[in-house]
Amino acid sequence: MVNSVPTLYILNRNYSSWSLRAWLVMRYFKLDFNIELLLLGTPEIPDMGIPAADVLMRRAGPTSKVPALHVEKPSGGHHIVFETLAILEYLAEDYPEIWPTDRYDRALARSLAAEMATGFFGIRKYAMNIRGRYAFDPELYTADTINQLARVSSICEDLRSKQVGKDGDKGYLFGRFTAIDAMYTPLAFRLRNYSLMDKIQGKHAQAYVQRLLDTEEVKEWVELSKKEKEVIPADEMPGYEGKQLTDVE
Repeated sequence: MVNSVPTLYILNRNYSSWSLRAWLVMRYFKLDFNIELLLLGTPEIPDMGIPAADVLMRRAGPTSKVPALHVEKPSGGHHIVFETLAILEYLAEDYPEIWPTDRYDRALARSLAAEMATGFFGIRKYAMNIRGRYAFDPELYTADTINQLARVSSICEDLRSKQVGKDGDKGYLFGRFTAIDAMYTPLAFRLRNYSLMDKIQGKHAQAYVQRLLDTEEVKEWVELSKKEKEVIPADEMPGYEGKQLTDVE
């Protein structure tokens, strides 16, 4: 195990779902790491697509995306681990508890993590915005959203129903918190912030979504996000202007 402290590059906490996923795993499992916060929404760098933003994002790594984990190599120099799933697997080599203990549970959790990373665009079209609270909009609640929320409901209801009543159950998909719960956490924010919570079917699935939001480390992220005053217009959900209900409590 490398003893030097890695640095996790992230974007604005209010908006960056992928930053949250990597940070949450590292924070929940009490790993030692530094943060390099790259901010968009400033007067100098209002959003992506301008030269200044390109320069900023190149600091993260070769893909100019976050999260990116910069680690020191024992032989000298440093290595950049980019893409969330790659970061999780890199960390799991030293901290296997990041994934479920059972081999088949691990395989399922990894499959679900990959599904989240590559799909659910009918849900992910609702921009991550922790500050926002919006009324339900039937025009955005399209067939793909309905079908994908049904898939999420089925996954969460099935897995949680198998854990309820077991010793050590903490309310997460496989009982205790693992990386798949971090992968699902931004989805919980989207459900809450866009008045979609009641679209999740099943009492266990609904309780699970709330459990994610009640996780202490998730609350810590929310508190940190409140310190950010930057606004990224593109992530303020076009079509939702004037529909915000309240500020985040």
